[in-house]
Amino acid sequence: MVEAYFKQIQPDIAKYREKLCRENVIIDKTNMLFLNLILNILDYMATEDAQKLDIECEYNILTMKKEFESVIYGSSINEKTQLILLTFFLRIAKEMDVKYGKIENEYLQELYTIMTSKGYKYPSYIGSQKEFALDKMPENIKRMERLR
Repeated sequence: MVEAYFKQIQPDIAKYREKLCRENVIIDKTNMLFLNLILNILDYMATEDAQKLDIECEYNILTMKKEFESVIYGSSINEKTQLILLTFFLRIAKEMDVKYGKIENEYLQELYTIMTSKGYKYPSYIGSQKEFALDKMPENIKRMERLR
C-alpha cells in the first residue's frame, strides 16, 4: 500500500513554484534551461493526480522526502535548492523508467535526456547524485517492487 503524500503537499508545491518563478536570478542559458524544466516539473507535480504521483514516485518519496520538503517549505531559491529539485526530479524520471519502461512527463523526460547525454557539462556536485540515480538506484527500486 502506497502512503498518500502528494495530495497534501500539492498546494505548497504550487506556492513554491510561484515564488521561484518571481524571485529567481538567471545568469546564463543553462540556468534558464534548468529553471524552466524545474518550473514545468513543479507545475506537473502540483497539478497531476496525487494518487498517481504517489505510486510513480514511491521510492523517491521514501528516500528524498525530507530534502524535497526542505526546499518546498524553505525560503531559499538558490543554486543548492535548485540542485535538490533537479536531483529529486532526475531520480523520479529514473524511477518511472525502471518501473514502467517510460517516463510519462515530457519535462521529466527532457531532464533525463539532458542529464544522461554524453558530453553534457554540468556542475561537478551533480555528478555523484546523477551516478547514484542512474547506476545504483534502479536496483533498489527493483528490489522494493519484488518485496511487495
